[in-house]
Order: sequence, then structure tokens, then C-alpha cells
Amino acid sequence: MNLSVLDTYFGWREPAHRIDCRRPAWTVDIREDEGFRPSYGRALSKHDCADEDCDHSSRYTRKTVRVVCRCCHAARVISGEAGGDFQTSTRTVGFGEEPRKVAGLLLWPGEIWFDDEPHEWLVTGRDVERVERTDLMGQISEGRGPRGGKQYSAVALPTPDGPYGFGKYRWARAEKGFKALAAAAKWIAEQNDKGAESK
Repeated sequence: MNLSVLDTYFGWREPAHRIDCRRPAWTVDIREDEGFRPSYGRALSKHDCADEDCDHSSRYTRKTVRVVCRCCHAARVISGEAGGDFQTSTRTVGFGEEPRKVAGLLLWPGEIWFDDEPHEWLVTGRDVERVERTDLMGQISEGRGPRGGKQYSAVALPTPDGPYGFGKYRWARAEKGFKALAAAAKWIAEQNDKGAESK
């Protein structure tokens, strides 16, 4: 999927259970069948598409995902044209893996890259079960040094108008050239301690 570590953990939302649900748990099923594009009273004809290589008609492969809670009876049905779908593991996508415990912090992995390891981690404190923006203490990214060896860069102290990062994820401090993941995590812990002292 090629998601950044921030996109791996943020921008998703879990379907809501009903307020009185005593045992919140989802049953998820996937179905593929043939769908038909609406014809609005006309005969079904070749699908008019701007792509000159498009050869599909008004029929298409539809994928439907059904998400149901058997306790509170909440249900979601998501349906659309079947696209890229593949089975993989939490290790590959990052989300769902246990975080690493380093320097008194939790490091939440992003997607696996070339060397069968994540190349990015979100950093939070120890008492976090599912990462929320308010939990963020920093982010670590793997890169390569001048001789091709692994190096890590880190950002710390999420700040809306910070000088580092882009978009809605900005940071007050950044450092690069760490030789080990643990060293980058330790630096983030120190920056957050200093940030707490200055408040």
C-alpha cells in the first residue's frame, strides 16, 4: 500500500458500536459478485470511460465488506468496484503489531520495506493501547548514511506550527544521524522531558 507511518495509524476510524454494547467485537466478511452500473432506464451498454484502454461494460466485479457486531447489532456494509485486494499480515502493514519498548517509550511500526523491517515508527509513552494524535511524542525514520549504512532521524514535540514536518503533522525539534533506533528513541524521550520542564 505504501503508506507513511502517520497514515498507517491516523485517518482511519473504527465503526462505532451502540452505546449499550456489552461485548464490542466485530465479525467481518468479504463478498465478491457481479454488479451493474445504473442505466437510468436505458439498455445496458458499454461503459463510457475516458480511458481508451477500458474494455469493461456496465457490469463489473463488486466487492462488499460486511461488518457486524452480534452483541449490539450494529452493522456497516461497504460496497464498491473490486480493486486491489491482497492478503498479507500485520507485520507487513505495521498496524496490529506489538510496539517495541525502547528507552521507556513505545515504538509503533510502519510498513515493512526493502530489508524486511519497518522504516518508520511513531513514538508514544508506555500506557497506550491504540495510538491517537494526543499520544504522539515523536517519529523515527530510517535512512542511509554517506557509506550506505543505516542511520535514523527523529522528530519530537508535536507542535501545530513547528518548523519540521509537513501538513498537519509538525514538530518542534529534529535530529538526524543516529546510528541505532534506541539512540533516536532516547533523544525523543529527552526532548519530551525538556519540553515538559519548560511548560
